[in-house]
Amino acid sequence: MASDLNRVLLIGNLTRDPEQKQTQNGKSYCKFSIANNRTYTVDGNKKEETSFFNCVAFGRLSEIIIQYCQKGKQVAIEGRLAQRSWDSPEGKRSIVEITVENLQLLGGKREGGSGNDYRNEGAPRPGQGYDQDMADAFGGKVEPDASDYGPLPEDDDIPF
Repeated sequence: MASDLNRVLLIGNLTRDPEQKQTQNGKSYCKFSIANNRTYTVDGNKKEETSFFNCVAFGRLSEIIIQYCQKGKQVAIEGRLAQRSWDSPEGKRSIVEITVENLQLLGGKREGGSGNDYRNEGAPRPGQGYDQDMADAFGGKVEPDASDYGPLPEDDDIPF
């Protein structure tokens, strides 16, 4: 079976300090979110839109993120989208997150950026351990903390 394409490249600013955690097997991972800004024009008026994306990184890359990244830091991330679902008292829930595989610090020296590129070298690639790390990280249920994510849209609000 052929593999489909699942790549994400984003530049944005961290919305909070990364949160370090460990899987049940003792592997480190971190969770963070980034804000991505977009400017566009409608009828000659300049508009701005901000989107927020939840991210998770595993292994050595997570340790680097914890050490060098903090709220407000501009970063470029590369990774893949991963969907998790779980049962809650309110019913079936799901979330799509970015599993970060590469990260680059951005910004000038005045902003604390070094332009360093951090890759998760030697880390498993999709289909070679990330999925198990995700399951380990969330106790097999793959359930995030409710405080980490806002409410999901109602079925009527989903455009498909």
